Amino acid sequence: MIKGVSAPLRFRKTGLQLLLLILIILAGNITVTAQTGLLGKRFTCHETHGTIPFLLEKVSAYSGTVIEYAGGYLDGKGEARLAEEETTLGTVLNVLLAGKYVKIEERNGKVMLVPSGAMLTTDSVVNEYTLFGYITEENSLEPIPYAMIKDQESGRVCQSNRFGYYSLQLKSGLHHIKVIHAGYPPVISAVAVNSTIRRNLMMRAAVLPEVKVTPGCMLQKDGGSSIEKYLSSAYTNFFGESDPVRSLYLLPGNIESQETTGKLMVRGGDPEQSAFLLDGNQVFNPTHLLGELSIVSEGALKSIRQFKNDFPGRFDGALSSVTEVNTKDGSMDTWSGQVNAGLLAGALAIDGPLIKNRTAVVASVRKSWSDPLLKMLDSNYRLRFYDIHFKITHLLDSNNKIMLSGYMGKDRLELKQNDYQNLQVWGNRLATVNWNHVIGARSFVNTTLNISNYHNLAGMKLILYDDSTGEEKETKAYNNYASVERYEARTQFEINASANLQFRFGGKFLHTVIHPFGTNITSKLGEVPDGFKPMKALPFREYSFYYENEFKLSPRLLLRPGLLFSAYRFRDFHYNSLQPRLFAAYRIGKNQQLTFSYARMAQYLHQVTSPFLGINSVLWVPSTAILRPAESDMFNLGYSFNDNKGTLLSADVYYRKMNNVTNFAERGNIFYDENTWEQDIITGQGWSYGAELLAGKRWRKWQFQLSYTLAWAWRQFDDVNDGEKFPFRFDRRHQLNIAANFRPDKHWDIGAVWYLSTGDWRLRPMGTLPVEEGEPFRYEGVSYYDKRGPNYQRLNCNVNYRFATGRLKHKASAGVYNAYHANGQYSTDVFNTHDNSNVTLSGNRIFDLTYYLSYTLNL
Repeated sequence: MIKGVSAPLRFRKTGLQLLLLILIILAGNITVTAQTGLLGKRFTCHETHGTIPFLLEKVSAYSGTVIEYAGGYLDGKGEARLAEEETTLGTVLNVLLAGKYVKIEERNGKVMLVPSGAMLTTDSVVNEYTLFGYITEENSLEPIPYAMIKDQESGRVCQSNRFGYYSLQLKSGLHHIKVIHAGYPPVISAVAVNSTIRRNLMMRAAVLPEVKVTPGCMLQKDGGSSIEKYLSSAYTNFFGESDPVRSLYLLPGNIESQETTGKLMVRGGDPEQSAFLLDGNQVFNPTHLLGELSIVSEGALKSIRQFKNDFPGRFDGALSSVTEVNTKDGSMDTWSGQVNAGLLAGALAIDGPLIKNRTAVVASVRKSWSDPLLKMLDSNYRLRFYDIHFKITHLLDSNNKIMLSGYMGKDRLELKQNDYQNLQVWGNRLATVNWNHVIGARSFVNTTLNISNYHNLAGMKLILYDDSTGEEKETKAYNNYASVERYEARTQFEINASANLQFRFGGKFLHTVIHPFGTNITSKLGEVPDGFKPMKALPFREYSFYYENEFKLSPRLLLRPGLLFSAYRFRDFHYNSLQPRLFAAYRIGKNQQLTFSYARMAQYLHQVTSPFLGINSVLWVPSTAILRPAESDMFNLGYSFNDNKGTLLSADVYYRKMNNVTNFAERGNIFYDENTWEQDIITGQGWSYGAELLAGKRWRKWQFQLSYTLAWAWRQFDDVNDGEKFPFRFDRRHQLNIAANFRPDKHWDIGAVWYLSTGDWRLRPMGTLPVEEGEPFRYEGVSYYDKRGPNYQRLNCNVNYRFATGRLKHKASAGVYNAYHANGQYSTDVFNTHDNSNVTLSGNRIFDLTYYLSYTLNL
């Protein structure tokens, strides 16, 4: 028997921790045994053979360690062999003395072999311990999410979660731990592991922005895509506003509407099928300027990840994709700030310690001043927006951290033409509380409370003129208003039972209230919600629970099966959904691997769009017994290549089947009769399938990235197109993005992005507008898409110049949006008036050929 102290995991006697203990026991034996440092000493052992006493002398010489034992109980009969390898003293002694009745002890800097009544087994010396903690930025202590942590000796790998927490199982001895994350130079730390150790591993921010590091072709843990901010800077600099979230459009399978509807569309899905999570809180419309700018400024952003190839068990409520955006926690050491001024808006961001090494705060404010500029570009448009972010992070102790974050933003857009006007006012308010708790060396839990509110006002005004006199004869304004509130509580557990087995499980409760309003028909556009008639509120509840395991079956193969169960209730309608998930990764060589994923997803919240009220006229409605929950089954097969020398390639093929997807409402507002509104929504089926390619190459001064998508998307509704399937509105057969960046020196960088896609399908509607308030639309048929629009292309170019004066860092940016003035539409409205005459209104994009200039100061 080896000398040591067995120390089982100790839990406080609560019901929750008892459950954790049972799960850990089921996962296998994770008893922690303390061991002395000499047995973990590494040395080079040379190949030789001989008797046990002879080989013990060689081991003593090779390792530089005194090994003592009494003669007589280790006989010199028989021979054994030592291998040529880099190893530890404990490992060698374990092999040589297996089957011998000896006990190994460490005394006064020596290793002693003494007689024992218990036989030494091959498992007796070498034990595994846990190295855990947070990956943080040096000095600021800002957590770094999704960093790769690799043990250079054993090759074991783990990944920090979105809060920066990691846990890695290692054998006793000296280990060299390498931490890799894009945007930071890699860090290697030497750690002597002789017991369970808590160690926060530090990374230093790159001095030059061209530093780019990737984790290479390590075995993938999931199918999430991360964004490289530097390469995509040409695309995201819009009017001088650096917007890394917009770089999502560089990824294959992701599209934006040519008409700027304001949300991301992924793999043939509707806009509402893509969820946007800001610090874990869902945002219904995460854009400004109807999609041209995201609500997250560069000064507040920490990380972006998008999931569309694979959906881990913690995600639900989105059929197409989930985009996870996390904001900075703030520096615990020093104060810093950023000021940005451009032609579009001005922004200010600060972060620093309220209490050093204990409490940090981050705050950012951005406000547009674009009206004078837009009047010069096109006097038909007026736009205003603002957003405010804040976050407070407090360390209660080494195991507990509380984060309180909030967001508030609002947009107002006016579009004026001779006989047509649009008004759009929308905004979000969010509040989030996250509690991180480190239960033990292998266990982590995060608990979240979310509150969010979204409101949207959309109006259209028609001005009719007398044909003989040209004087204004009549005006009618059709105004829609809607709002949604969400209240959510969520808990997520992570348990690392062993180096090859992890548990993830958790649950949530969600209460959502939709406030519908009747259409307000007046002579003027509605400016405030007070003028709208409230309808009966539509509250519903969701409960969900998920469980998944991550099995590393070999250094080449990883499996992550999971299951999510959700229960939904709206009034008397109950619905239960069982959603299996599976992700697998297999390395087929040093630089290559294959992935496979399957996911069933369900979504209880529907977005219904009317094509008759112009810009972004959307309503949110819950699932009912008639309007069933939307569901999808998605399969994805992927291949990736990364040579760790700047060349990367990935390819995916996918197939997705969707049920109970919605078409636009047949009415301008479906709530003319609040008791039968769900009967006025068309539901049907959808299919999407295709192939995606992403390729990149990096040299010392150059970076290139190319993404290409070949895709098909279809819809089928019983009452549309005689029940035959037809192309989805945003079915784009081909889409190509090419991004390039050149950095000749540390001051200058020049970038460009060229975007090309097949045109969208255009609407052919049949119907009439209401004449008086409360009068329903009269229809001769149902609209569908029967003609493809022209191809769309755009070239964006930008140049940045960076310099420093003392501690101040400056950046001046200039560029052009849509450099060669490619045609593109902002909004297209086609409808029939009460006398059945066709009216087509089509305008240019808000921003056509547009130049910009901005200045950023980092304090």
